[in-house]
Amino acid sequence: MAANFRLTLSCGFLAALLTLGACVNQQKDVGSYRNIVDAGLPRPKSYQLGETLSLSRALALANEDNEQIGLNGENYLQALLAKNRALAAFIPTVTLSPDYTIEQAPRNGTTSAGPVTPAAESVAASSGGYVVRGSTWQRTEVPVVGAMNLSVASYPTVLSADQIIEQQKQLLLDAQATILLNVAQAYYQVLRSEAQVEVLEQSLQVQQARLQDAQNRFNNKLALALEVSQTRAQVASTQVDLTQAENDVRNGRRTLAFLIGVPAVDGPLVDDVIIPAQLPPVDEFRQLAAAHRQDLLAADAALRAARDDVDTAFAQYYPSVSIDVSGFLYRQYYTDASKWDALLIGNLPLFSAGVIEADVRTAWSRLRQAALYQSYLRRQIDQDVQNGYDTLLTSQQEIMDLNTEVQAGADALRQSEELLKNGLAIPLDVLTAQQTLLDAQLNYTSASFDRTVFYLDLLRSTGDLNPRTPEHWLNATTQPASMPTTTPATMP
Repeated sequence: MAANFRLTLSCGFLAALLTLGACVNQQKDVGSYRNIVDAGLPRPKSYQLGETLSLSRALALANEDNEQIGLNGENYLQALLAKNRALAAFIPTVTLSPDYTIEQAPRNGTTSAGPVTPAAESVAASSGGYVVRGSTWQRTEVPVVGAMNLSVASYPTVLSADQIIEQQKQLLLDAQATILLNVAQAYYQVLRSEAQVEVLEQSLQVQQARLQDAQNRFNNKLALALEVSQTRAQVASTQVDLTQAENDVRNGRRTLAFLIGVPAVDGPLVDDVIIPAQLPPVDEFRQLAAAHRQDLLAADAALRAARDDVDTAFAQYYPSVSIDVSGFLYRQYYTDASKWDALLIGNLPLFSAGVIEADVRTAWSRLRQAALYQSYLRRQIDQDVQNGYDTLLTSQQEIMDLNTEVQAGADALRQSEELLKNGLAIPLDVLTAQQTLLDAQLNYTSASFDRTVFYLDLLRSTGDLNPRTPEHWLNATTQPASMPTTTPATMP
């Protein structure tokens, strides 16, 4: 029995496809989301070691180099491409598929070997247009195939893709705001730790002076050994606090460098945030959050996409039509050859074994999930705004009280120094007053930094923390447009 071989060659224009792949404009793809997160601001200059770093510059650097922004940006880009794919369902496709087939011919119309006879040639021609050449059958065709699918389900799919694009855009902006807030928190943690180091260094000097004073009085039989031991323990405790604060500074600077995408931050930090002197009522912050909070806007878009998905699932009940048309640029001649053919297929689902029903019910379930999440998120944001507003006002009152404490501590130190000059106090009284003042100043400085972080957190809660936010405080005399002064709560 003779063997029968067939070889089919399909030319897919591999070189052309490779050329198209190499010509993808990746810079343009990245620019599709960089234009959103950059907010029209110029690219910041690279950070130089040792330079002074303000919070506004730190935010700009983080917005430029943080990988989390890029990851969310790629999700947005993929949503854009998914819409292009959905739109492609409305566009006819055209395929060029050259085909060359060679097959060993049967001998004498059978599988036994022998010369090719006219009968074998007739069999080859009637078996698909083959041409007999020697001991083989050969056929060459160059068809151009056009296809188009018309389905009612395609339109709501495009609408859903639009909403997913909006969802991914808002999630990108939400991730950006979260990163900027993290940068601000790390920035002020470094400032707080550095202020603590400065105060603890001065406090350690005071504690060491108190220890020397206690030791001298003990040597002169004017103090007990217990007082010396207690003072020495306080010096050691202050040294421990100083060591921990110095380590906090190092860790905080490393965290800040990581967040803004630079090797290290070793220059001085400058607090350039200006908090408005007056805040509007909390209801206005709630309205801002309802209109601008990015994750809430993303939830709204997800809800609309889920509604469109319900329409897509239900549209499976409707009929669909597909059209395939093939034209031959070249076809090996044979008697029954044709230059073109067309195929029209109609699809009307009569019985789908419950598959479409399951898809529809699943789509409705996802729609209910999206609605529930939107409702929960709205209530959570409202609570976050209220808590952030109350925390900021509480911080305001604490700063006022701490300011009074600092003034009282300064007065006590001045009075103790006057009493010492007049012989009515001892040096220990001055050292104690000085330590009290240092503690009050540290608490006041820490509370001031906390208030700034609380203010930025409130902006984040309303969706108003973005790369352009520093424009609100770069000019201390300018109030943000979203900060009306009606029924204000006055800040110190």
